Amino acid sequence: MGEYILNVSKEKLKSALIREKIKVEDVELDGDLIGSHILGAAVGLSSFGVLSCNEREARLSVPWKNLEKEPTRIEFDDIHLVCIPLLPSTTN
Repeated sequence: MGEYILNVSKEKLKSALIREKIKVEDVELDGDLIGSHILGAAVGLSSFGVLSCNEREARLSVPWKNLEKEPTRIEFDDIHLVCIPLLPSTTN
């Protein structure tokens, strides 16, 4: 989760993760990472670049005591994503 969220202390995330659940609000997401992993790979929109990406709330739940039987969940609410087409004039 720390890879996707900008301007948040990795130490704060690590200490919260020990408690199995993390909740962060009003954060900026790494647009380059979101663009390459989600738009490019998952959705097939690799010809778009991400100008900005913010979200209202993110939650991570890791069931440390039962990892083999329960899923790890990452949930994002209210993502605001601004994209532009990657044309020769906008690639920079």
